Amino acid sequence: MDRRNKGKLYEGKAKEYLESFGVNVITMNYEGAFGEIDIIGYDGTTLVFFEVKYRSNNFFGMPQEAIDKRKIKKIYITAKEFVKKNRLDSEKIRFDAIIFLKDEVEWLKNIFWGDELGI
Repeated sequence: MDRRNKGKLYEGKAKEYLESFGVNVITMNYEGAFGEIDIIGYDGTTLVFFEVKYRSNNFFGMPQEAIDKRKIKKIYITAKEFVKKNRLDSEKIRFDAIIFLKDEVEWLKNIFWGDELGI
């Protein structure tokens, strides 16, 4: 299976996982001018932007280590674009990651804040 198809497979698994915890997924694979956000949804009343990462092993590091500063900046700018476009300026927002290491899944909340990026 190529990387793109594997990514879609695990994004689908992440969606199912999140929905099992009551997350209301409103869109997947949102493409903005500067990047893409894998999943956007509501965890209660908080608008959450999710990055999904999969690794079959940790030989090259843990999945969350692939969410580097460059990737975070793209996610943040794309999230700002989504919020503005959909007039969601008054929403509480959060940035989370769903990581898969083989068959294990973990939900990491608050993986970064926009203030940390100096944007």
